[in-house]
Amino acid sequence: MKLPSIALLITASLLPILPSRADDAAVAAKLAKIPPAAAEALKKAAGTAKIEKVNIEKDGKTTIYEVELVEAGQPAREVSVTADGKINAEEETIPLDKLPEAVRKAVEAGAKGATIERVNRIKRASGVTYEAAYNAKGKKTEVEYLEDGKVKPEAK
Repeated sequence: MKLPSIALLITASLLPILPSRADDAAVAAKLAKIPPAAAEALKKAAGTAKIEKVNIEKDGKTTIYEVELVEAGQPAREVSVTADGKINAEEETIPLDKLPEAVRKAVEAGAKGATIERVNRIKRASGVTYEAAYNAKGKKTEVEYLEDGKVKPEAK
């Protein structure tokens, strides 16, 4: 009589750690730990997309809350907000052939023999930039370009 009870207990205890549900639970737990306004804004920004990951980062002295979003048939995207729920930035992966010509030429020239892994379009209140991720013999670098193809000046 004890053996079936133990087997049932073990089976029931394993259910919460099934891969997709465990990931969903981890995301929900992380969202519950951030300011409510930020969590609500991120959920709203996600819409029908699945929140894959929640990150907490610093942008200077400001804490930023970011989610990685996945939706079938759509490019990967990220949305970040401040603690009060205001959108900080929206990023989406853009194919090289869909970039503005000046940006595409700058990204290709900036590769200097490296592989272009991806280009993200980043929309902020201050405007739009494009971030290229390069890989040269295992060394990864990122360069952010303005809409005119010039490298974005470093923030101070």
